[in-house]
Amino acid sequence: MKTINGIDLNELSKKRRLVVQYALDYPDKVVLMRMEELSDILGVNPATIVKACKAIGLNGFHELKELLKEEVQLTRVDSIFTGMIKEVRAHSNPQKVAQDAILGDIMMLQKTYDAIDFPTIEKIAMAIIDSKQTYIIGLGHIGLVANYMERICRSAVPQIHASTEYHGELFLNIAHFSKDDVVIGLCLDKCQNQTISALKTAKTERNATTISIVDSDLSPLIPFSDHHVTINSTHSLYFGSMVGAFCIINAIFYSIANILKPETVAHFKFFRTMSEKENVYRI
Repeated sequence: MKTINGIDLNELSKKRRLVVQYALDYPDKVVLMRMEELSDILGVNPATIVKACKAIGLNGFHELKELLKEEVQLTRVDSIFTGMIKEVRAHSNPQKVAQDAILGDIMMLQKTYDAIDFPTIEKIAMAIIDSKQTYIIGLGHIGLVANYMERICRSAVPQIHASTEYHGELFLNIAHFSKDDVVIGLCLDKCQNQTISALKTAKTERNATTISIVDSDLSPLIPFSDHHVTINSTHSLYFGSMVGAFCIINAIFYSIANILKPETVAHFKFFRTMSEKENVYRI
């Protein structure tokens, strides 16, 4: 595979070196740009970008983006555990670590809020309401998020199912996917191949409405999603992004509850009545 590692930038002209250095320093940004956007940022001609790509053995800007995309995805997967180890080793004060963890989550949620497309949240809520069945795929530790989404959304709509097992349970649900269903894929930190395969099947073979909740605009789930929500995550801690996922799910649920306000209020009243009747809670 071609690589841009080990390039002697001194062999390139000043402007071409600027292009390549920027791509090396900010690969996650460049993969999402059009060539005109990069041209404006760097103050160079689009032709200079093409020549810079050819100078390092690539056919053009598109090939550079594909190469950077591979490297960014590999880096995201490989750095999860090493990043966590570095975080633990960097601090000897448990209180400071706890403070940093909370502050990191607060910053993550603020950035997620700033970037979120709230009309998409409403579209997702409406799709779930209108679905014959809604399947949530959250494998491995992300099953915690899938189970939470099932539990909270079922208080408003009953047709929700969480798939958290890698094989039998997931395969059975895939067999039932139809065009009247919604299939939601959760991809945080790493994306399991079976989640990708299930969402692809839902979209391309069963014509279901597909939704993904991810923490990267490079997520392999997005090409198979009718709607997606991206959570900001620094990936400084292994489970950091789950806080954002729970927050997004709460937002989706509140949208559902608001759209179905009379029914939701009736459900909550019934739940309260049953709780009091069965003496569920101690006051």
